Order: sequence, then C-alpha cells, then structure tokens
Amino acid sequence: MTNSVLRYSSRTAWIHWVSALLIIGLIYTGINMEHAAHDVKKFTLYKIHFALGFSVFILTIWRVISLLKDERPEPLYPRKSVHQKFIFVVHYGFYLVILWMCISGISSLFLEGIMSSLISGNFLDLPEISSDGFHPMMLSHHIVAKILFLLLLFHILGFIVHLIRKRDNTLKRIWLR
Repeated sequence: MTNSVLRYSSRTAWIHWVSALLIIGLIYTGINMEHAAHDVKKFTLYKIHFALGFSVFILTIWRVISLLKDERPEPLYPRKSVHQKFIFVVHYGFYLVILWMCISGISSLFLEGIMSSLISGNFLDLPEISSDGFHPMMLSHHIVAKILFLLLLFHILGFIVHLIRKRDNTLKRIWLR
C-alpha cells in the first residue's frame, strides 16, 4: 500500500519555518557576539541568543514528537538508495545537532558563568570567556556549530540538486498551507 500523503503536516511545516528563522537569528547573534567587544552590545546579544536558542530547543523537541505522530510524505528516492540514506543522515542529523547545540549552549551558560550575569541584568558581570579559554562544553558548542553549517549547506544544496535533476519542487512538501 502506498502512502498518499504528499506533504508534511501543517504543524511540522510551521515548526520547520519558525525554527529556520530562529536559527538564522541564532547564527547572526552567535557570530556577532563571538566577535563583539565586552560591552552592553555583547550582553544584549547573549540575551537574544539564549532566548532564541531556548525557543529552538522547545520547537525541536515538539518537531521530533510531531514527526513520530504525523504522517509524512513518501521518501524522494528508493529507501535503500544512497541518495535517500544521505537525506536521512542530513534530516535526522539536524535534530541531533540542534538538540546538542541547545543542550551544550544552555549548559555553557552555567559552566562559563554567563547565566549569573543574565540573571543580574548587569553586563559587567559577564565573564571574559575568550581570554580564559572555553569550557569543553562551550568548545563542543562551537565545534558542533560548524557541523550545523555543513548540514544546512547539504540541506539547501539537496533542494537545488533535486530541483535541477528531477525538476521537482520539493519545497512544496514542507511549505505552509
């Protein structure tokens, strides 16, 4: 029996696109706060980054639950093909990487002493972590961010290659209704 579902559920589509926008915000704030001077701007970027990251964490958990509950469209390629296995790795790799980014980011706030500064509301309490070196958890956050960029690149290139090769707009599978 074939699956007649042609697209992801509305819930999954909304979570996908809201998460995508929040992740763009996380990338922007993450890069800028890494290179910002130790001042109010950096403190503000930390607050925004934390809020966005926590939101993505909740949305990712919700998305994983939704994927388990909601029907999904058929795979783009035969299940055992190299292409479909690569899509699987990228797709589920995103969930693992995003969850690790969130867990390591939240943990780093406490381990690096950033959370106490956020709670106090005083940017002067913000530690100079770059001068002391990173806690291993924060270091893993930075390293896994590179993997996230790579997965994002594969995700976008996969859409483009599929569009050119199959002349099929796979975006319609995850677009908002």
